[in-house]
Amino acid sequence: MSCSAQHRFAFASNGQAASAEAFTQALATTGVSADTPPTVLCDGDAGLWRLQREALPGATIVLDCWHVAVRFEHALQAARSFGAGTADTHLADEAVRGLERAKWRLLHGRWTGCRHKLAALCRWTERKHRREVAGTGRLQHASHLLGYLDRNEDTLVHDAARYLDGELISTAFVESAVNEIIAKRINKMQQIRWNRATVQPFLDVRTTVLNGMIEDTFLGSTSARTGAASRSATVEP
Repeated sequence: MSCSAQHRFAFASNGQAASAEAFTQALATTGVSADTPPTVLCDGDAGLWRLQREALPGATIVLDCWHVAVRFEHALQAARSFGAGTADTHLADEAVRGLERAKWRLLHGRWTGCRHKLAALCRWTERKHRREVAGTGRLQHASHLLGYLDRNEDTLVHDAARYLDGELISTAFVESAVNEIIAKRINKMQQIRWNRATVQPFLDVRTTVLNGMIEDTFLGSTSARTGAASRSATVEP
């Protein structure tokens, strides 16, 4: 998706039913309906997957590669400190190799192989003489990573192939859009708090401005008011 094709929208979450309705309406404004064959990328949040199932049940669903990479990096950082300050620093190399091989398999569509590597690493860290090594507790990141991928197994795809085909594999541009829409507003230096009554109008204005539609929206509103005033002026008593 090119930058020119991106359409930003935002809504405040007010419960599952209200969020699903707001999501459907936002999609409708961009021309997306239940009959559109879209691809939905998500960070794995169960609530967001529920929104997708309600609004776009036929969509192709993809677990966001960027969030997966971040979780792998957290596990790798922990692995690099495995055995630090002891005579067992060589164990860090083994842990890092296991994680890197698991990551490669996942990115190339080999989820089963990735799962085997992560499960083997978890068992490896649980062996008695390794549980006593400094930094072992940090390798819980590997166990958490395995659980995260297991919960989102149905959304794992061949990221490398999708990337080569020019298809989206990451929501990094969405993270950027979030920063565009609200970063300045929630900056601590602004000393401004959210207000539930005004947050949605604020989001509507911000996204309209960022989508370059503020002039058309303003002119359309002005024309409608002018037309209404003109009609009322010509009505005979």
